Amino acid sequence: MSRMIFGIALCFGLAVAAGCGSKPLPTQPAAPEPEPKKEPDPTPPNPPKVETPKVVWELDADKHAFPAAPVSGRIAAVEATPEVSVTGDELTFRVGKPGTPQSERSVSVKFAPGASPLGRNWKVKGGDAPGPNVPEIWLEVQGQSIHLHPSGYAMTLELGARKDGKVSGKIFLSLPDKDQTVLAGAFTADYFRPHTEKPGPDDAPYVTGEITVVGAAPTAEVRVAYAGFLTAGGVFFKELQLATDPLPVEQARWTRDDTEKPRISTLVPGDGKMRPFRYEHVRLQPGRYLFSAAVTGGPAVWKWVEVPATGALTENLTLDVTKAGALEVAAPADAKGRVFIAPADEPTRPPLDARLFEGISIQVVRTEVEVLAGKAVVKNLGTGRYEVRLGDERRIVDIVPGKTAEVNMTPVKK
Repeated sequence: MSRMIFGIALCFGLAVAAGCGSKPLPTQPAAPEPEPKKEPDPTPPNPPKVETPKVVWELDADKHAFPAAPVSGRIAAVEATPEVSVTGDELTFRVGKPGTPQSERSVSVKFAPGASPLGRNWKVKGGDAPGPNVPEIWLEVQGQSIHLHPSGYAMTLELGARKDGKVSGKIFLSLPDKDQTVLAGAFTADYFRPHTEKPGPDDAPYVTGEITVVGAAPTAEVRVAYAGFLTAGGVFFKELQLATDPLPVEQARWTRDDTEKPRISTLVPGDGKMRPFRYEHVRLQPGRYLFSAAVTGGPAVWKWVEVPATGALTENLTLDVTKAGALEVAAPADAKGRVFIAPADEPTRPPLDARLFEGISIQVVRTEVEVLAGKAVVKNLGTGRYEVRLGDERRIVDIVPGKTAEVNMTPVKK
């Protein structure tokens, strides 16, 4: 609870001296009372309201002049100060619908596919013929998209290079719709890579790679995850899951999680044949990470990786469902509790806290096995070295495909 400190006001009075004796002393003129001190007004004056300059619709591109203000204007007769984003070959000015992630209205500038629009300038006049230098314009109002003809509008546009996930620019755009849609001003747009574009320097540090899946059913889904132990302190867990998609990669259904910006994770599906899955974990914080992949209901593969501050790492994984092993745990007959098993880190590293170890066990292995009558069996384990825990007991065991490893968790007598 915060403490409140109250000020104490001091009051000053004037002392009047009175004389004694038979002769009265000459009366001195009274000293003038000082004017009361004015306390400062605790309420600061309202700053003058800055009016956003009104953008004038202008179809003559030669008369376009960028206003020295953030982009604003009118979209389909409604005043707008839009959010701005760049995704691959599309620049979008969007006004959100209050309380929802949907757009109330938007204007999209769609550039010719195949060439990056970044770091370029455009000037489009109403009579320009359609072509690679005349982007398409799409106007969307309450979910209804209107494709405006590539010619007939006027636009002056400057787009900067991508830096730290942002793109700066200036625009003056006047559309020939009945409501005279117009946008003008400067902007800094969020840049969102399409799933077909690989990470770049402003995504670092990042880890990306391919996951080759062998022996899985056509309907199986692949799960990718990481547990990050940050150099600056703190632990993060992330997980994405997706089924195969036979469509070409440009049309395939993919998934992305950007709920913990600046960290963003993306999973692009394989086609179940030749094309492997592809994952990305970008804008990570430096630290020690455990990256893993698994087929749902099947074994997992993993790798411990040190991610430096400027890392751009590629870690490819092969997930062979046919190469799984098992573990049989022996314990005292009266032992109780659950067996947790997780990928073992380097032996020189300190042991993980029990809660974190359990979290990794559940994330990677997806198995919690109760000890019954002094035994427990863990199946569908991928090849590799694991750490096994039962209560305070810890053991290291190697799992080999097609075999059942054994480990004794009976406390060692001291």
